[in-house]
Amino acid sequence: MAVLVAAVLTLAGCGGSDNAGDAVEHPEGSRALVLNQPTAVGDYRVVASNVTADEAGIDVVSDGPAEGGTVALGDEATIGGFTFTLVDIELDEKDSAPGGSRTTVWILPAD
Repeated sequence: MAVLVAAVLTLAGCGGSDNAGDAVEHPEGSRALVLNQPTAVGDYRVVASNVTADEAGIDVVSDGPAEGGTVALGDEATIGGFTFTLVDIELDEKDSAPGGSRTTVWILPAD
């Protein structure tokens, strides 16, 4: 599994892409989570919050109450039965109205 994570990080550019001019290709099957917007991923609803250049708060909802945790860039995590790797963070540094941020966290769900 560690080899897979290392390969994913290599493909993902191994770091956040906080510059608007950076074109980063994300691994096949990865999903974008826009800050504070619930996203359906399989049987789960996943939300990214409290995002920095190095980590993101991730909340997962399935059949029960939401479960959450902080995940560092490049780490694999299991939250609420959902396993994924956090492969990229794109910070939107522009001033925007509440709910207007385009900060995006990219995750790669495990098979």
